[in-house]
Amino acid sequence: MQIVGGRWRVIGKLGEGGMGAVYKVEDKNRKNFFAAMKVEDDSYEGGVLKLEVFILKKLQTMRDTVKLYDSGKRDKYCFMVMTLCGKDLMTLKRLSARPFSESTTLRLAISTLYAIKQVHEIGYVHRDIKPGNCMIGKYGRDTRMIYLIDFGMARSFVAKDLTTGQLAIRKPREGEQLFRGTPRYCSLNTHHRKEQGRVDDLWSWLYMLVELHVGLPWNRLVDEKEIYARKSQCTPKQLFRVRFV
Repeated sequence: MQIVGGRWRVIGKLGEGGMGAVYKVEDKNRKNFFAAMKVEDDSYEGGVLKLEVFILKKLQTMRDTVKLYDSGKRDKYCFMVMTLCGKDLMTLKRLSARPFSESTTLRLAISTLYAIKQVHEIGYVHRDIKPGNCMIGKYGRDTRMIYLIDFGMARSFVAKDLTTGQLAIRKPREGEQLFRGTPRYCSLNTHHRKEQGRVDDLWSWLYMLVELHVGLPWNRLVDEKEIYARKSQCTPKQLFRVRFV
């Protein structure tokens, strides 16, 4: 089996995306210690692994966050090793074959909001909050925890004031911005191609919870313009199916 970083034995592939893949690995120096290794092709110009490593390092002092065990660069790829999580919330919903109950949704709301809060506390917005990026723990008590993952679209909303030297809220960029996020869960502000802030993460969080509990009114739509049209016309009663109203 391949050994990466002189320490991590590759067990098998967990998933694959456009920029790289995720593998299950075992620490050859610690018996039965498993982790997830994210690998990114070093030739990919829009690589985001460096940003993810930077953010995870900032989160290491926070409670109940994914732990970064190792990271590095090789001739043809970069890698980082982090907590091996369980299934994501969307997968769990599909496996249950029915929507989550109100009590389950409320518990998830508290856990996921806390995870988002911690990202905001280090000065970043996630910009892609969705069920697929919220994972339960893999072992023991961790199976009751929710971990927020995938910081490849994150952006800092603070900057150092050149006059005072203190950190301050960054002034939003003007004009049309590149789309960042997932159309099903993004805010109207994001559809309008405006700079995203903390409130946009919270809109995505709200849409995610509605999806898990009663389903979103636009969950059968794929085209962004059609999703936007339905979303922009949706009333609170239509969104919540009157359950929370």
